[in-house]
Amino acid sequence: MNLLQSFKMAVATIRINKVRSFLTMLGIIIGVTAVIALVSVMQGYNADITQYYEKMGVNKITISATIYKFYDSETLTKELEDYVRDDLSSISTGITPTASTTGTLEYKSSTIEDTSTISLGSEQFSTCGNFILEEGRDISYMDVTNKNYVCVIGSYVAETLFGYDDPVGKTIYFNSIPLQVIGIYYEKDGSTESSMDDMIVMPYTLNGAILGSVSVKSYTVKAADATVMDTLYNDLDLYMTSVVSDDIGTYTLKNENSELVASDEEAASIGLVLGAVASIALLVGGIGIMNIMLVTVTERTREIGIRKAIGANRRAIIMQFLIESGVLSALGGIIGIILGFIITVIVGKAMYQMILFPNTFITLGSFFFSIVIGIGFGLYPAIKASGLQPVVALRAD
Repeated sequence: MNLLQSFKMAVATIRINKVRSFLTMLGIIIGVTAVIALVSVMQGYNADITQYYEKMGVNKITISATIYKFYDSETLTKELEDYVRDDLSSISTGITPTASTTGTLEYKSSTIEDTSTISLGSEQFSTCGNFILEEGRDISYMDVTNKNYVCVIGSYVAETLFGYDDPVGKTIYFNSIPLQVIGIYYEKDGSTESSMDDMIVMPYTLNGAILGSVSVKSYTVKAADATVMDTLYNDLDLYMTSVVSDDIGTYTLKNENSELVASDEEAASIGLVLGAVASIALLVGGIGIMNIMLVTVTERTREIGIRKAIGANRRAIIMQFLIESGVLSALGGIIGIILGFIITVIVGKAMYQMILFPNTFITLGSFFFSIVIGIGFGLYPAIKASGLQPVVALRAD
């Protein structure tokens, strides 16, 4: 009997026993569905976290400095900016002092209370923070130097305070301090309350009026790309070590990409664990196939005896039962892939507001693993069937 005939017999046997065949495949279906859906959802989670960090701006190094005297702080700020812009221009794209607070924003009768992030920065704030200007202009060097009371606002602030009015040129009030709106940033985070669009930025030289302190304690340096992050970090560390002695103050550096890398590693680990747990269902499905195939051997003892009596060898008998178990597991794998695809799309849209598709490698791997499971657990029943003696098998009822 050739392989095609064996395959046709396997399909015919499955069609005759539809309910039992489906229940046999159920473990494989659940296992493949679980593997695909769980791993895909974790990949969606990882993509969502990555997208969040990209919105915040990746490839950044944050310098936190505690300087004991104001004039030392002012000197450090100027010299650090000059160092990054001149000496590190090939590996960096910007530097900005950073500070933030919260408070009430007002325009006429419209008010935002204590949700907006009030940021202070230099003319390179938007570069370092991954903000893109939609309308008007950005903060300029002269705004910083002259301590101009100007600001650029996020899309949520623009929509909430101004509605359909054009904000550019208007004056808003932060805790009763007037600030002229000179620009608007594009939406980057859904334009909702407390999002990254619920913010304004003004020159950091207004820190005395806004924060009540003229010292600068934090800086953000933007790297040209991820490949130069280590070099930039080391150069900044050497520079800060040379200019910030123990009698002046202290400092720390933070690679902002480290959180993204840690998040990727965590998501990958969780994905592996979930995939391993889901794979247990595949093993259970394989055990189910073995049990049913053992029952099938008992039911078809006489058929096996007849086939051996007319010349079928052990190899042909083994091949027949392995093909049947392989077809069962393959059908279960296909159904599991379809269900996993549907669940992945639904969960991705509901949880992450994105269209997720199962990973091709995971999908194919699950399918072939299900076939291997089916054939592996079908091997013992096949060997048992091939070992029946024709005379004994023909006597069976």
